[in-house]
Amino acid sequence: MKTLRILSAVLIILILTITSCKKDSDPVEKDKTMADLVVPASFDWTSSYNYELTVNIIGDANGQTLELYEMDGDKIDSKTIFNNQVIYNFQLPDDIDSVRIYSPVTFLSKYFPVNIEIVDFEIGQGFKTFGSRDTDYALKLNGESNYIEVDNSVAGGIVVKYPFTFSVWFKTPGPGKENGDMVLVNIADQNVASVYYGIYLRKFKEKYKAEVKSRDGEKEYRKSTNQNLADDTWHQVVGVFTADGKRKLYLDGIYKGMSKSVLGFNTKAVIVTFGRWGDKTPKSYYNGLLDNICIWNKELSKDEISKYYKTLPSVTESNLVGFWDFNEGSGSLALNSAGSGGYSGKIVGAIYENISGSPDSDGDGVPDDTDVWPNDPTKAYLTIYPSGSKYYFHMYEDLWPGLGDYDFNDVVLKTKLHTYKNGQNQLVGGKVVSSVYWIGGGIPRGAGMEWFKSNGSATQLTYLPDQTVTFTEPTNVVTDPVVFNAVQLFDGNIIESLNDTVDFEYTWDHTVAGNSLCVQVYIYMNRDHEVHMYGHPPTKAADMSLFGTANDASQTTWAWNPGDQFTNPANFYKTSNNLPWGLEISATEFRVPNEKIEILDAYPQFQAWAESGGSLNVDWYKYPDVSKTFLPGE
Repeated sequence: MKTLRILSAVLIILILTITSCKKDSDPVEKDKTMADLVVPASFDWTSSYNYELTVNIIGDANGQTLELYEMDGDKIDSKTIFNNQVIYNFQLPDDIDSVRIYSPVTFLSKYFPVNIEIVDFEIGQGFKTFGSRDTDYALKLNGESNYIEVDNSVAGGIVVKYPFTFSVWFKTPGPGKENGDMVLVNIADQNVASVYYGIYLRKFKEKYKAEVKSRDGEKEYRKSTNQNLADDTWHQVVGVFTADGKRKLYLDGIYKGMSKSVLGFNTKAVIVTFGRWGDKTPKSYYNGLLDNICIWNKELSKDEISKYYKTLPSVTESNLVGFWDFNEGSGSLALNSAGSGGYSGKIVGAIYENISGSPDSDGDGVPDDTDVWPNDPTKAYLTIYPSGSKYYFHMYEDLWPGLGDYDFNDVVLKTKLHTYKNGQNQLVGGKVVSSVYWIGGGIPRGAGMEWFKSNGSATQLTYLPDQTVTFTEPTNVVTDPVVFNAVQLFDGNIIESLNDTVDFEYTWDHTVAGNSLCVQVYIYMNRDHEVHMYGHPPTKAADMSLFGTANDASQTTWAWNPGDQFTNPANFYKTSNNLPWGLEISATEFRVPNEKIEILDAYPQFQAWAESGGSLNVDWYKYPDVSKTFLPGE
């Protein structure tokens, strides 16, 4: 027994010795701090990217408006077409990979990767033009009680077996009273619940995605897109129900995939309904416009779907059994224009709306329906940066030129920048809405904004003559008395201004400054002690003797003469290992790091983003550690 204990003791010693040696040869790496980060020298710490896109128009579309959208439905920009071309300069978060151009005249769209620099766009005639039609109508439904039910009594069901194809054009700003799914077109059994085949917009969080679905009681199969279509622009969606009981989905003429699960056709499904499910328990009412609904008793091919996206059927095509264009313009019936005849639709509550075109009330060349200011000829287009529900969040460490604690919560500003253009695509002014989102430090006493002329991609900026940009001056806004084309915000009282908002307009002299701008945002304590984003130059009010002191590794001289150009980013507000004192992100909300919690601890993906030079975890700010962060007001 004693011998056994000795052997056991020796074994334990050997194990501990081996473990100890292993630790010495392969030490566990400690978590990094901000000061330990190894950041590429070329990294500019931005979470957004500037793009330039040239759209060449095939066909004659001069004078028409062309719009640019994110896939989530947020509008990026609008411009008038001149010389059959439009050039967009825009900024998007790095995690957005695709965009859409859209003609509000012909309702056609084209999709492409965001990094494409030149694209051709055939506007064509779109679904609005049909023969020599002078007027064009759609049906407007209220999302609560409106629908259209097709009369099937003449010849039984309009389709009685697979295959068949539904197509429909629609335009919706979002849900009605039900605030749920929205049905476009379906064929159903009105005598039982949950038997239908159709196309609808499925609500997913706050987005509406096109989906084709077959359902027979407990069995249901579907195929959907990933794009938000509640964007108040026209789209066409096509659902193909194949001979072998599968489903294909097309959006705006583009194939989106197939649901391969097989479900047989229930021959008791004979009622065709637009705007809600047509089974025994109708629901999911549609809110918006419907037009040019087609039913084919065959499987349309990919080429046919592409063709009928760009032009309407002639109504004499074989296998076209239903075509409702709603161009009666009045009455209680929607007539079927297809050669099959019959199958009129009973209109319940929906009303006709003329979509033929729009007047130009102010004579600026931009129709009222695309003119944000239809009665003001000096401006027509509004562009908001960032688009949709996103904001710029500017976060600062206030101890520059010392390092600080890198929680980036000393001052956090939440901002939207608006720009106004006229019908000639000339920049004439805009608006800024900015609020004090959080104050975690006690040093800075004000914030500032300075305007520059940009080369479009913002890689080259130019100083402008004084008063090229002028400002309204509501509470907490004053034109900077020292810096050209700049304002001071919350001057002297930003610490007492938590949750306060400034809302001011500016004018822009495009004859001097052109049609692209850049605005830098900064904070200051004494007027000469400024803290800027990485690579942004100090203003002419800054104390240049502070540069290159403490932990700052910026250059120490600069000139601010009107007309001088400089490369963006410049060599300012950086440490010797390329760390910043300010960060800017574009997001819907931002959880602020707790006091003294470094941002790389508060946001676990931040470190890889920084050390990869922005190539990894581009949306790091969407994934906080909620135990180490907070939303102001929680």
